[in-house]
Amino acid sequence: MNTLRKLQHEFQNYLLDDSEQHIIRRVKSTSQRSAEQRMLIYGNAYTLRLKEALSSDYERLHSYLGDELFDNLMLQYIKYHPSQHPSLRYFGQYMVQLVKQLEPFKALGEVAEIAAIEQAFAHSFDATDCHCVTQQQLVQIPPEAWATLTLKFHDSVQLLPQRYNSFQIWQALDKTQAPPQKTPDKCTWLIWRRNLVSHYRALEEAELSALLTATTTGSFARVCEVLLEHYSEEETPMRAVSYLQQWIYEQMVCEID
Repeated sequence: MNTLRKLQHEFQNYLLDDSEQHIIRRVKSTSQRSAEQRMLIYGNAYTLRLKEALSSDYERLHSYLGDELFDNLMLQYIKYHPSQHPSLRYFGQYMVQLVKQLEPFKALGEVAEIAAIEQAFAHSFDATDCHCVTQQQLVQIPPEAWATLTLKFHDSVQLLPQRYNSFQIWQALDKTQAPPQKTPDKCTWLIWRRNLVSHYRALEEAELSALLTATTTGSFARVCEVLLEHYSEEETPMRAVSYLQQWIYEQMVCEID
């Protein structure tokens, strides 16, 4: 068994990074192909499968970069981030970090943002289900409980800050249309899942402050405090409740305590 385990380990290393070249000597040649050719078939098939996974996860990014540039990116990704997980679902998780480091991609800020959008949608799709809070539950909260009210959000809820019009670029690519030129467009987008479908929308500044506070602290009282920077003392309670009602309607809230 130790010999078999060692052989399996050497074969894995050969597939992952072309090390353990001596394993070729353990493979028999045939009249059709040499041992080296037979191993190359496995190696190439493995690389193609990884490329297939990346192409599926980053379909819009592929469209934006084009075949040649995206193929180069995939080869670089496989080199710097070899697969470490049994599931290919997690293989492409370092794409955003990589394009921020590699030329020519790191000079193109929208590339990392498009990759981040695709990652966020994948996460929203895979996020764990939960029983969402209803408007009826909100109505039943006693007045004295609001001061200590805490919120827990669906795992699919994500805030995606953008410096460019990358979402507009992504939307055009999603519709197989020519993308607009990159322009500065500082905005934070909300992505979440509702009724098994991923949704997204841009956030205005006040809701962004409220939602960022709510998702990080869970405290409704803290939400009211940060909204005082945007609204008067008279307006703030109504605005805070209005945001909470919207988040519940959109099935973003899993628990209220």
